[in-house]
Amino acid sequence: MPWQVTPYTVLLSLSTLLGVAVTAVVWRERPKRGTTWLSATAFAITLWAAGQVVVVSTTAVEPRLLGNRLTMTGAIAIPSLFLLFTLAYTGRAEETSGSLRALIVLEPLVVIALVLVGHDLVSPEVTLALGRGEAFGAFGYDLMTAHYAFGNALLFVNEYFLYKMFLRSRNVFRKRTFFLLALLVVLHVSHLVTVLGLSPTPYYTLTPLGFLLFGTLSLVVTVSYRTLSFLPLQRVMALFGGHSKTLAPLARDQAIEEMGTGFLVVDHQGRIVDTNPLGKRMLGRSDSRVVGKDLETVIPPDLFVDGIPEFMTVAPGEVVNGRYTGLWIEPDDGDPRCFDVLVSALTEDGEMHGYVALIHDVTERERRKRVLERRTDELERQNDQLEDFAGIVSHDLRNPMNVIGGRLQIVDAGDDQEHLDEAEQALARMEAIVDDVLTFARLGKTIDDTEPLDLATLARDAWGNVDTRDATLDVEADVTVEASHGRLLQVFENLFRNAIEHAGPDVTVTVGTFDGGFYVADDGPGISPDDRERVLEQGFSSRPEGTGFGLAIVRTIVEAHGWEITVTESDGGSEDDQRSSSGGARFEITGEIRPGERDTGPNPSDR
Repeated sequence: MPWQVTPYTVLLSLSTLLGVAVTAVVWRERPKRGTTWLSATAFAITLWAAGQVVVVSTTAVEPRLLGNRLTMTGAIAIPSLFLLFTLAYTGRAEETSGSLRALIVLEPLVVIALVLVGHDLVSPEVTLALGRGEAFGAFGYDLMTAHYAFGNALLFVNEYFLYKMFLRSRNVFRKRTFFLLALLVVLHVSHLVTVLGLSPTPYYTLTPLGFLLFGTLSLVVTVSYRTLSFLPLQRVMALFGGHSKTLAPLARDQAIEEMGTGFLVVDHQGRIVDTNPLGKRMLGRSDSRVVGKDLETVIPPDLFVDGIPEFMTVAPGEVVNGRYTGLWIEPDDGDPRCFDVLVSALTEDGEMHGYVALIHDVTERERRKRVLERRTDELERQNDQLEDFAGIVSHDLRNPMNVIGGRLQIVDAGDDQEHLDEAEQALARMEAIVDDVLTFARLGKTIDDTEPLDLATLARDAWGNVDTRDATLDVEADVTVEASHGRLLQVFENLFRNAIEHAGPDVTVTVGTFDGGFYVADDGPGISPDDRERVLEQGFSSRPEGTGFGLAIVRTIVEAHGWEITVTESDGGSEDDQRSSSGGARFEITGEIRPGERDTGPNPSDR
């Protein structure tokens, strides 16, 4: 069989491969409106190109006739398939009667069947001769003449409907329609030039070559929603003049572009179809192209503070509607923002083709709400504290007052010194209770005035503020913490006093760090495992003279910083049973720390 490779063979082969790829890609876009018919149209063009590969690559009659049959099958089907796509794409399918749709489908089927069986009415030899550029009068067959008239009429109807769609469309939809219209015009003109014998290329190669050069761009735009920036599209579209838009679309465009709400259209595969300037700003992409990109690419799921919202996780084709409030996003290069999103599905025949999202920036509202909630919680906490303080005043202060009164009565009886000492101790206890109550009342649950603090320096400063007697301080912490200076200083002072009061005047106190925080430990008798949770509670004390506020104040300050405190056993100790501990007490504070910038080294004041 004599085969030959020509430049047309290569180009037509490329067009065939391209047609297969486009057919598959467009087919995957279902259920987008009209994609099934558009995919079928691309396949018809593929058959046309494949048939021409055979025709131009061999001189044998039978293979050329077979190739011509493939060409005619594709050429005959294209006008009807493209019209079915156009009717669906422009929303006119329901307006078309059943009998008219039957005519659109049956006419090419009958002609294709006659071509495949080689009927004399559509002889492949004649069409092959016509494809060589011979006179149109050589055709001579009424059926094929009628079909060509019918097919060209359908193409004109296609162009009319797409042009009307172009006039009333906006933004990316207008550009997509323009490309589809341009593609159809290229195919139509190529076909007419070939039928009239004016084609500069042999046989029916002009149409598939036109598809190779222009159809690729058109269908890529249709599938991806993106326009090609290197094309002077705006200038070309301006050629249609000022009447290319009516007043209604113009008003709608202006309203959407300038409204104070972000507007976003997403298709069934999660790609952004359209947006307005405010929507782009809310997405953080005001200076970049977002149309055609996946929504998860523009807004990565890990940016959502509380997890991905439902409308971004539904499977393709599922219907999603609803209002989503308080969606916090933390971008890497900006402040956290909060949005309310109203999602409305775009459905047809029960299938979701995409959705519209209206985005409202409610960051300031949510921030005010959080401030109000914090203030409300603070007031509730202070009210609870006031109730506790009332109990303290009515109970804890009453006991030392009774002691003072009783001892003073005994003083009146003559035995005074011992009872005066008892009264003095009661007064000291009352003073301690009053001081701790005032301190606790002034503490807040939140701390705003923080600064980087050197932990070792702060611990030594606190040690100097406490009556340490013969105790020793060992600092092993070369780290920096972000904290309130006065509050953290009070934490160390209270922990140091607690160690000296419970472990004795010669106790050794250690301040050190661990993975995730810092600790204060002593080498005293430690705290019973049963009491380790209770020692941090307000009013608990293992010593009769204790106020029960010292460690409760520590816990309140620690939690106000957003940290946590736990009580355990210091290194070297071991629990003998569930009631006692042989190791010292260790208070671990878990919070964000970072290595210090310098080594503080030993300090002579650590005694």
